[in-house]
Amino acid sequence: MTAGSGWRATLRTLRRQVLSGGRAPVAVAVTATSSLGNLLLSVTVAHGGSLSELGRYALAFSLYVLVSGLARAMVTESVLAETDRRDPTPFRRSARRVCLLGAGAGALVGTVGLLAGNHYLTVVGPALPGLVLYDYLKAYGLGVADPRRILRYELVWTVASAVAAGLGLAGRISALTVFVVWAGAGAAVGWVGAARRRCALLPGWPVGRTETRNALAFGLHFLVGSGTAQLATAALATVAGTAVVGALGGAKTALGPITLLLGATSALLIPYLARSRDAGPRVRLRSAARITGAIGLLVGPLALLLPALPDPVGRALLGANWAHARPLLPALAVESVFMVAAMVAFAGHRIERAGARTLLLGAVLGPVRVGAIVGAGHLFGAAGAAWAMAGVACCAATGWWWSYRSLLRTRDRAEPVLEPV
Repeated sequence: MTAGSGWRATLRTLRRQVLSGGRAPVAVAVTATSSLGNLLLSVTVAHGGSLSELGRYALAFSLYVLVSGLARAMVTESVLAETDRRDPTPFRRSARRVCLLGAGAGALVGTVGLLAGNHYLTVVGPALPGLVLYDYLKAYGLGVADPRRILRYELVWTVASAVAAGLGLAGRISALTVFVVWAGAGAAVGWVGAARRRCALLPGWPVGRTETRNALAFGLHFLVGSGTAQLATAALATVAGTAVVGALGGAKTALGPITLLLGATSALLIPYLARSRDAGPRVRLRSAARITGAIGLLVGPLALLLPALPDPVGRALLGANWAHARPLLPALAVESVFMVAAMVAFAGHRIERAGARTLLLGAVLGPVRVGAIVGAGHLFGAAGAAWAMAGVACCAATGWWWSYRSLLRTRDRAEPVLEPV
């Protein structure tokens, strides 16, 4: 394949998967709606409190992301890879596992919040089961079932958050109350949506040994891999203080459009790559490379533009905390570009059922991520932590693609498949 034909294939993939009809536009709309609600929440906290309070909020939000990601790794992605829209029974049954993970983590987070005096943790703990359940519904709806139903759910949650944020910015209610509304509305949408899908909601683990081993392997990988990004946030708050975490959280708020695109595409990656699962390894590798290029064409320009965000816009978003967040934008924009490549290669490992390989690579990258971010944050503050994030993302992208290419080459030699002309 020539370079020109490769670029043409990438552009066709971009047009077919993102710019044309189908699930992708609805997924972008869902993620845009979700990002708007999260942005309004972050803006309200940034305007209504100090950098330390923004850090406490960012810590609570990062733990919500951590638990949601753990449930996605242990349950959701396996369901997406195997489920059939015509038979939703596995999806409904697996909701019990999501409820179990959410309830256990919620109890732990809520208890830590009470002991540490972090009211944001105390709020998010009881809401975690419903929030994680909604994340499960969202991934299934966008990837397999009806994405428009998810869009309606997302609109309900965002409207509730927007009303609360408006009251918070007007000084009628506190930033913590806005967070309560956000968490409560999201949890309610999760429970109601699961009930409408006739999901089994009694916490449990109704699977066999093989599925349990796979879930534990991928869950452990998430914790030592991408989950360490959230664990690093918690460690950074302990070592360097919540003000450093607050500055990073503010910068990530300003990078909301990139988060929007990454969130929208992550829900579509596994179903997209799964469609070429029966093709030859070389075809699967080309498919992954094309979707990486397509997403990169969307994220790259934003990564260049957002660090140059004008000061009036930044102050409107973050208030006085903008001064602490702006210097971090270039580093976090670089991180987001490398995250695209790592995200696709990791999804490819899931499709190939390479549990041992993903766990090994995650175990190597995880301690590097935590050590680099926490160490740089302790020595050089928020700027050091941000550039450490960018460096780690570069290493992760390189490692995941090297591993994915090696995996497919090994399977190509072991099981040659005739490729279509």
